[in-house]
Amino acid sequence: MALATQGARAEELSGDHADRLQWDGRERSFLLHVPAKTNGAMPLVIVLHGAGSNAAAFAEETKFAGEAARRGMLAVFPDGTETEPGKRSWNAHFCCGAGAKEKVDDIGFIAALIDHLAEQVPLDRTRIYATGMSNGGMLSYQLAAARPDLLAAIAPVSATIGGTSRDGERFVVTAPDRPVPVLIIHGRQDPYVLFNGGTSALLSYPKRSNMAVADALSFWSTVDGCAPLPERAEPVPGTLMRLAYPECREGSEVVLLEIESGDHSWPTDPIFPGKDGVMHSASAEILSFFAAHRRD
Repeated sequence: MALATQGARAEELSGDHADRLQWDGRERSFLLHVPAKTNGAMPLVIVLHGAGSNAAAFAEETKFAGEAARRGMLAVFPDGTETEPGKRSWNAHFCCGAGAKEKVDDIGFIAALIDHLAEQVPLDRTRIYATGMSNGGMLSYQLAAARPDLLAAIAPVSATIGGTSRDGERFVVTAPDRPVPVLIIHGRQDPYVLFNGGTSALLSYPKRSNMAVADALSFWSTVDGCAPLPERAEPVPGTLMRLAYPECREGSEVVLLEIESGDHSWPTDPIFPGKDGVMHSASAEILSFFAAHRRD
Protein backbone atom coordinates (compact mmCIF):
# COMPACT_ATOMS: atom_id res chain seq x y z
CA MET A 1 0.00 0.00 0.00
CA ALA A 2 1.37 3.40 -0.92
CA LEU A 3 2.01 5.94 1.78
CA ALA A 4 -0.39 8.78 2.36
CA THR A 5 0.72 12.39 1.98
CA GLN A 6 1.59 14.73 4.81
CA GLY A 7 -1.68 16.54 4.29
CA ALA A 8 -3.67 13.51 5.38
CA ARG A 9 -5.11 13.24 8.87
CA ALA A 10 -3.27 11.14 11.44
CA GLU A 11 -5.89 8.40 11.36
CA GLU A 12 -5.43 8.09 7.58
CA LEU A 13 -1.67 7.68 7.98
CA SER A 14 -1.78 5.12 10.77
CA GLY A 15 -1.06 1.44 10.28
CA ASP A 16 1.36 -0.69 8.26
CA HIS A 17 2.60 0.38 4.86
CA ALA A 18 4.66 -1.67 2.41
CA ASP A 19 6.36 0.57 -0.12
CA ARG A 20 9.27 0.78 -2.55
CA LEU A 21 11.83 3.41 -3.38
CA GLN A 22 13.75 3.73 -6.63
CA TRP A 23 17.27 4.75 -5.74
CA ASP A 24 20.73 4.38 -7.30
CA GLY A 25 19.40 2.15 -10.08
CA ARG A 26 17.75 -0.27 -7.66
CA GLU A 27 14.21 -0.79 -6.40
CA ARG A 28 14.41 -0.88 -2.60
CA SER A 29 11.57 -2.10 -0.42
CA PHE A 30 10.61 -1.24 3.14
CA LEU A 31 7.83 -1.53 5.70
CA LEU A 32 6.65 1.46 7.71
CA HIS A 33 4.46 1.46 10.80
CA VAL A 34 2.73 4.73 11.70
CA PRO A 35 1.18 5.01 15.19
CA ALA A 36 -2.54 5.63 15.45
CA LYS A 37 -2.07 8.60 17.74
CA THR A 38 0.27 11.31 16.53
CA ASN A 39 1.18 14.68 17.94
CA GLY A 40 2.93 16.69 15.28
CA ALA A 41 6.28 15.60 13.84
CA MET A 42 7.19 12.08 14.94
CA PRO A 43 10.51 10.43 15.84
CA LEU A 44 11.70 7.71 13.45
CA VAL A 45 13.39 4.42 14.37
CA ILE A 46 15.22 2.61 11.54
CA VAL A 47 15.26 -1.13 12.29
CA LEU A 48 17.83 -3.13 10.30
CA HIS A 49 17.52 -6.91 9.97
CA GLY A 50 20.47 -9.30 10.11
CA ALA A 51 22.00 -11.15 7.15
CA GLY A 52 19.74 -13.90 5.92
CA SER A 53 16.59 -12.22 7.22
CA ASN A 54 14.28 -9.55 5.79
CA ALA A 55 12.16 -6.60 6.89
CA ALA A 56 8.93 -8.51 7.48
CA ALA A 57 10.57 -11.33 9.44
CA PHE A 58 12.55 -8.90 11.59
CA ALA A 59 9.50 -6.77 12.30
CA GLU A 60 7.72 -9.88 13.55
CA GLU A 61 10.70 -11.06 15.58
CA THR A 62 11.43 -7.77 17.38
CA LYS A 63 7.85 -6.48 17.85
CA PHE A 64 9.35 -3.04 17.32
CA ALA A 65 6.32 -1.56 15.58
CA GLY A 66 4.03 -1.93 18.57
CA GLU A 67 6.64 -0.76 21.06
CA ALA A 68 7.42 2.30 18.93
CA ALA A 69 3.76 3.12 18.40
CA ARG A 70 3.16 3.21 22.15
CA ARG A 71 5.76 5.98 22.31
CA GLY A 72 4.39 7.87 19.31
CA MET A 73 7.35 6.83 17.14
CA LEU A 74 7.49 5.78 13.52
CA ALA A 75 9.25 2.47 12.84
CA VAL A 76 10.67 1.66 9.41
CA PHE A 77 12.01 -1.76 8.46
CA PRO A 78 14.09 -1.52 5.26
CA ASP A 79 15.06 -4.54 3.18
CA GLY A 80 18.69 -5.27 2.34
CA THR A 81 19.89 -6.71 -0.96
CA GLU A 82 18.49 -10.12 -1.80
CA THR A 83 20.98 -12.98 -1.62
CA GLU A 84 18.32 -15.61 -2.27
CA PRO A 85 14.53 -15.53 -1.94
CA GLY A 86 13.59 -14.22 1.50
CA LYS A 87 17.21 -13.74 2.57
CA ARG A 88 18.79 -10.30 2.41
CA SER A 89 21.92 -8.55 3.61
CA TRP A 90 23.56 -5.14 4.04
CA ASN A 91 26.87 -3.86 2.79
CA ALA A 92 28.87 -3.48 5.99
CA HIS A 93 31.99 -3.63 3.79
CA PHE A 94 33.56 -6.67 5.46
CA CYS A 95 30.17 -8.40 5.75
CA CYS A 96 27.79 -9.76 4.39
CA GLY A 97 26.34 -11.60 1.39
CA ALA A 98 25.12 -9.87 -1.77
CA GLY A 99 25.07 -6.45 -0.10
CA ALA A 100 28.84 -6.51 0.43
CA LYS A 101 29.63 -8.49 -2.73
CA GLU A 102 27.79 -5.98 -4.93
CA LYS A 103 29.18 -3.00 -2.95
CA VAL A 104 25.68 -1.57 -2.49
CA ASP A 105 25.60 1.96 -1.09
CA ASP A 106 23.33 1.17 1.86
CA ILE A 107 24.33 4.30 3.78
CA GLY A 108 23.17 6.35 0.81
CA PHE A 109 19.97 4.28 0.62
CA ILE A 110 19.10 4.92 4.28
CA ALA A 111 19.72 8.66 3.83
CA ALA A 112 17.47 8.63 0.76
CA LEU A 113 14.82 6.65 2.66
CA ILE A 114 14.78 9.28 5.42
CA ASP A 115 14.27 12.02 2.82
CA HIS A 116 11.53 9.98 1.16
CA LEU A 117 9.67 9.41 4.42
CA ALA A 118 9.96 13.10 5.34
CA GLU A 119 7.95 13.87 2.19
CA GLN A 120 5.24 11.40 3.17
CA VAL A 121 4.75 11.68 6.94
CA PRO A 122 5.37 14.33 9.64
CA LEU A 123 8.97 13.48 10.60
CA ASP A 124 11.04 15.03 13.39
CA ARG A 125 14.54 15.09 11.90
CA THR A 126 16.12 15.80 15.29
CA ARG A 127 14.91 12.41 16.57
CA ILE A 128 16.00 9.78 14.04
CA TYR A 129 17.53 6.58 15.41
CA ALA A 130 18.95 3.32 14.09
CA THR A 131 19.16 -0.14 15.55
CA GLY A 132 19.92 -3.50 14.02
CA MET A 133 20.85 -7.10 14.57
CA SER A 134 24.26 -8.51 13.55
CA ASN A 135 24.86 -7.36 9.94
CA GLY A 136 22.14 -4.71 10.49
CA GLY A 137 23.85 -3.60 13.70
CA MET A 138 27.12 -3.29 11.79
CA LEU A 139 25.37 -0.95 9.34
CA SER A 140 23.97 1.11 12.22
CA TYR A 141 27.54 1.63 13.48
CA GLN A 142 28.61 2.71 10.03
CA LEU A 143 25.62 5.01 9.58
CA ALA A 144 26.45 6.81 12.82
CA ALA A 145 30.09 7.19 11.81
CA ALA A 146 29.43 8.30 8.22
CA ARG A 147 26.26 10.38 8.78
CA PRO A 148 26.19 11.62 12.40
CA ASP A 149 24.21 14.58 11.07
CA LEU A 150 21.25 12.25 10.51
CA LEU A 151 21.09 10.19 13.69
CA ALA A 152 20.36 11.13 17.30
CA ALA A 153 21.46 7.72 18.68
CA ILE A 154 22.11 4.10 17.68
CA ALA A 155 21.67 0.71 19.35
CA PRO A 156 23.55 -2.16 17.66
CA VAL A 157 22.74 -5.71 18.82
CA SER A 158 25.21 -8.59 18.38
CA ALA A 159 27.29 -6.47 16.01
CA THR A 160 30.83 -5.13 15.59
CA ILE A 161 32.44 -1.90 14.39
CA GLY A 162 34.84 -3.65 12.01
CA GLY A 163 36.82 -6.70 11.04
CA THR A 164 38.17 -8.56 8.04
CA SER A 165 36.21 -9.93 5.10
CA ARG A 166 36.34 -13.53 3.92
CA ASP A 167 39.10 -12.35 1.55
CA GLY A 168 41.11 -10.90 4.41
CA GLU A 169 40.41 -7.23 3.64
CA ARG A 170 40.42 -5.08 6.79
CA PHE A 171 37.67 -2.55 7.55
CA VAL A 172 37.21 -0.23 10.53
CA VAL A 173 34.73 2.63 10.77
CA THR A 174 36.11 6.17 10.56
CA ALA A 175 35.50 8.40 13.56
CA PRO A 176 32.70 10.95 13.01
CA ASP A 177 33.15 14.66 13.63
CA ARG A 178 30.58 14.80 16.43
CA PRO A 179 29.40 12.60 19.33
CA VAL A 180 26.67 10.01 18.89
CA PRO A 181 24.92 8.29 21.84
CA VAL A 182 25.43 4.52 21.59
CA LEU A 183 23.72 1.62 23.36
CA ILE A 184 25.35 -1.75 22.69
CA ILE A 185 23.57 -5.03 23.49
CA HIS A 186 25.68 -8.16 23.14
CA GLY A 187 25.59 -11.72 24.45
CA ARG A 188 28.80 -12.98 26.00
CA GLN A 189 28.15 -16.45 24.50
CA ASP A 190 27.62 -15.19 20.93
CA PRO A 191 29.24 -17.88 18.72
CA TYR A 192 29.16 -15.84 15.48
CA VAL A 193 30.10 -12.26 16.41
CA LEU A 194 32.37 -13.16 19.30
CA PHE A 195 32.18 -10.89 22.36
CA ASN A 196 35.98 -10.78 22.55
CA GLY A 197 36.45 -10.64 18.79
CA GLY A 198 38.14 -13.05 16.42
CA THR A 199 37.06 -15.72 13.95
CA SER A 200 33.96 -17.80 14.56
CA ALA A 201 34.47 -21.55 14.44
CA LEU A 202 30.98 -21.80 12.92
CA LEU A 203 31.97 -19.93 9.75
CA SER A 204 33.89 -21.57 6.91
CA TYR A 205 35.95 -18.47 6.15
CA PRO A 206 39.26 -18.58 8.08
CA LYS A 207 40.19 -15.00 7.12
CA ARG A 208 36.83 -13.59 8.28
CA SER A 209 37.00 -11.98 11.73
CA ASN A 210 35.24 -9.40 13.90
CA MET A 211 36.55 -6.75 16.27
CA ALA A 212 35.62 -7.09 19.95
CA VAL A 213 32.92 -5.33 21.94
CA ALA A 214 35.76 -3.66 23.86
CA ASP A 215 36.95 -2.11 20.58
CA ALA A 216 33.52 -0.57 20.00
CA LEU A 217 33.44 0.80 23.55
CA SER A 218 36.89 2.31 23.17
CA PHE A 219 36.04 3.81 19.79
CA TRP A 220 32.75 5.44 20.83
CA SER A 221 33.85 6.57 24.29
CA THR A 222 36.72 8.39 22.57
CA VAL A 223 34.46 9.89 19.89
CA ASP A 224 31.97 11.00 22.55
CA GLY A 225 34.68 12.44 24.80
CA CYS A 226 33.66 10.37 27.82
CA ALA A 227 35.59 9.89 31.05
CA PRO A 228 38.09 7.04 30.57
CA LEU A 229 36.84 4.70 33.30
CA PRO A 230 33.36 3.20 32.87
CA GLU A 231 30.90 2.63 35.68
CA ARG A 232 29.84 -0.99 36.18
CA ALA A 233 26.63 -2.38 37.62
CA GLU A 234 24.80 -5.71 37.62
CA PRO A 235 21.09 -4.91 37.21
CA VAL A 236 20.21 -8.62 37.16
CA PRO A 237 22.88 -10.64 39.03
CA GLY A 238 24.24 -13.48 36.94
CA THR A 239 22.22 -12.41 33.92
CA LEU A 240 22.79 -8.78 32.93
CA MET A 241 25.82 -6.52 33.31
CA ARG A 242 25.68 -2.77 32.58
CA LEU A 243 28.76 -0.75 31.72
CA ALA A 244 28.41 3.01 31.15
CA TYR A 245 30.95 5.73 30.43
CA PRO A 246 30.23 8.93 32.36
CA GLU A 247 30.72 12.59 31.50
CA CYS A 248 30.36 12.24 27.73
CA ARG A 249 30.23 15.49 25.80
CA GLU A 250 27.11 17.18 24.48
CA GLY A 251 24.78 14.87 26.41
CA SER A 252 25.91 11.71 24.62
CA GLU A 253 26.23 8.29 26.27
CA VAL A 254 28.08 5.05 25.66
CA VAL A 255 26.41 2.08 27.34
CA LEU A 256 26.90 -1.69 27.11
CA LEU A 257 24.26 -4.17 28.21
CA GLU A 258 26.07 -7.50 28.41
CA ILE A 259 23.86 -10.59 28.56
CA GLU A 260 25.80 -13.33 30.36
CA SER A 261 24.16 -16.27 28.59
CA GLY A 262 23.19 -14.35 25.45
CA ASP A 263 23.86 -15.93 22.05
CA HIS A 264 23.59 -14.61 18.50
CA SER A 265 19.91 -13.72 18.54
CA TRP A 266 17.64 -10.78 19.23
CA PRO A 267 16.85 -10.82 22.99
CA THR A 268 13.12 -11.45 23.15
CA ASP A 269 12.77 -12.24 26.86
CA PRO A 270 12.01 -9.30 29.20
CA ILE A 271 15.35 -9.23 31.04
CA PHE A 272 15.98 -5.47 31.18
CA PRO A 273 14.72 -3.78 34.38
CA GLY A 274 12.94 -0.50 33.68
CA LYS A 275 12.55 2.54 35.87
CA ASP A 276 8.94 1.48 36.42
CA GLY A 277 10.11 -1.72 38.11
CA VAL A 278 8.88 -3.84 35.20
CA MET A 279 11.20 -6.06 33.18
CA HIS A 280 11.42 -4.85 29.58
CA SER A 281 12.23 -6.44 26.23
CA ALA A 282 15.26 -5.38 24.21
CA SER A 283 13.02 -3.35 21.90
CA ALA A 284 11.51 -1.44 24.83
CA GLU A 285 14.95 -0.88 26.39
CA ILE A 286 16.33 0.48 23.13
CA LEU A 287 13.39 2.81 22.63
CA SER A 288 13.77 4.16 26.18
CA PHE A 289 17.41 4.93 25.39
CA PHE A 290 16.45 6.63 22.14
CA ALA A 291 13.75 8.73 23.80
CA ALA A 292 16.40 10.36 26.00
CA HIS A 293 18.33 11.76 23.03
CA ARG A 294 17.73 14.41 20.42
CA ARG A 295 20.14 15.74 17.79
CA ASP A 296 20.73 19.50 17.81
